[in-house]
Amino acid sequence: MLTRLAQALVALVAFAAPPAVSANDDPFVVHEWGTFTTVQGADGEQIWWQPPASVDLPDFVYRAALGGDDRPVTFNPKDMSALARMETPVIYFYSQRERVADVRVLFRGGNLTEWYPQPMRVAAQSPQSELYTMPARDTRQFVIEWNGVKILARDTREMALDKLIRSKPGDGDHYYIARETDANFLRIAAPQARSRVEHERDLFYRGLGYFQAPLAVGMDADEQALSLNAREAERIDSAFLVSIRRGMMRYQRIAGAIANAAAVIDPNTQPFGALEDVRKVAMQDMARALVAAGLYEKEARAMVNTWQDQWFAEEGTRVLYLLPRPWTDRTLQLQVTPQPDQIVRVMVGRAELITPSVERDLRQQVLTYSTGDAKAKARAVDNVRALGLGRFLYAASTRVVRDRKDKAFALATDALMRAVNAREQEDARSARN
Repeated sequence: MLTRLAQALVALVAFAAPPAVSANDDPFVVHEWGTFTTVQGADGEQIWWQPPASVDLPDFVYRAALGGDDRPVTFNPKDMSALARMETPVIYFYSQRERVADVRVLFRGGNLTEWYPQPMRVAAQSPQSELYTMPARDTRQFVIEWNGVKILARDTREMALDKLIRSKPGDGDHYYIARETDANFLRIAAPQARSRVEHERDLFYRGLGYFQAPLAVGMDADEQALSLNAREAERIDSAFLVSIRRGMMRYQRIAGAIANAAAVIDPNTQPFGALEDVRKVAMQDMARALVAAGLYEKEARAMVNTWQDQWFAEEGTRVLYLLPRPWTDRTLQLQVTPQPDQIVRVMVGRAELITPSVERDLRQQVLTYSTGDAKAKARAVDNVRALGLGRFLYAASTRVVRDRKDKAFALATDALMRAVNAREQEDARSARN
């Protein structure tokens, strides 16, 4: 008969040892999803814009360290212009037993701006002079490396004690929703981390891109024809058109594959309906497409729920589409060591369209602001805010002034944009108080 001490030792070993399973019984699976947001004019031209600071992320996320030759350079993302915002790529790991892996992502054509947990290395691989310009696509590169990522076993009790996993309502909601999957928890120890050990359910990173998106979206002056053209060799198989106006929504799934020969569709085939009713259908369709592309159902739901208030609630017109896997692999080169049995990567592109009517309305408000009295200026500010352009206002304003050689008009546009921003900041302060 075993002594109590021997029984305790046997129990401890049984708890600590991973289950004895073969590789076939315990595949090592890696899944990733993320989004790339761009802004395009009615002529299909991609627009430089200023993605806002990441107010939707919790405080513990690491932010804004850029540099060449491993030398960090701090900056404020809200002061940066870009052609694309790489938003919320997250990498999940699945395994029955504990594993250790090294993860490396090489972002070609952009900079990294936020991430969590803290990696062993994050650095630009481009000359410092090229970080904020637009060189040839392949000359700008940024790398992030998580080494020694411990993928915790399914039966681990460690995460039950970790306070980080508990989110605060309204605090970084976009970030926390991504955790609602069955992926394994991770433990990472990086020398430069704020705490000795950090835990998460995924690896997270964001960045700014300086390249053309795979899809060009345009619209005729009468807004009766929407043109779609794949810029790359690969076709785009799943795309969705969303228009939201004053609490009403119009949605249609774009039938057929989009190739480099421009496709033209009627954007008005569906009527506007109540936002909540229409977006339920759109979210279901998007989730199904993500599952068909390889994501697990909980991952697909996590992705759609993360962006439901942006994709399916923000005013404006946009095309959402699944990026071809070869494009993702070229742009974000992912390396996991040891090699997983399966890697699934599903990225969604968001092409936000500045429609001809929005351009016309905004141009008229600039004229009113430049020639009117104080009351007229105040009305112009209110009317611009009613357009609901939000974080895409800067991009829309550049379209209004681009073909005019009128310095006074350009100055009036800038003054109106600053007045709109000041009003919104004032309202935000009032809401907090």
